[in-house]
Amino acid sequence: MRRLKIVIALALLAAPLPGAAAGLEKGEFQALLQGFVSHAYQKAFRHLGDERDFDHGHVLSGSDGAPVAIMWHTQELALYEPAGSEFGYLDPGGRNWLQWISDGRVENADRYERKSYPASATWDWFLAADLPGLRKNRTILDKMLDPGQVSIDPAKTVQYVFTRVGCGRPSPAPDTEMRVVLPSREPVCLSLAR
Repeated sequence: MRRLKIVIALALLAAPLPGAAAGLEKGEFQALLQGFVSHAYQKAFRHLGDERDFDHGHVLSGSDGAPVAIMWHTQELALYEPAGSEFGYLDPGGRNWLQWISDGRVENADRYERKSYPASATWDWFLAADLPGLRKNRTILDKMLDPGQVSIDPAKTVQYVFTRVGCGRPSPAPDTEMRVVLPSREPVCLSLAR
């Protein structure tokens, strides 16, 4: 029986993500998330799997569809919380993170933000209608990354949401569950969705 459980667990880790971006499997996503959590817990977020703080990432792919990086957005609703509250900012400049698929390296995405935007009606609309709100919330989107520094195709970006669930409870969809361990050694079980 134990051997069967090990085989099933290995198969689940190799399973593609729901609606997966080409080449990124659940086990790889989980390992990258674990690396990010180990790097950024209590610096960029406090509550893993909670939409008010940290519950999603965007898999960024190149023009060939191969994953290049994950953009993590933390402190998601901190703007609306009072200073010093449990869901308020830990670091207003630490909301947008890039984690490179190739080596797991984590960097603040601010350094990859575009300095200028192309001249066109679409970009003019974005600059006038969307950018002020994004700046107020300190959010960087994939299309705000400098294409000279990050070779991605924003049309191929896929967002994944991970929601905290109780560990050890029977799951209706075990192929979407992940387990991440906080630096405090507390395990956090998450349900992954697209």
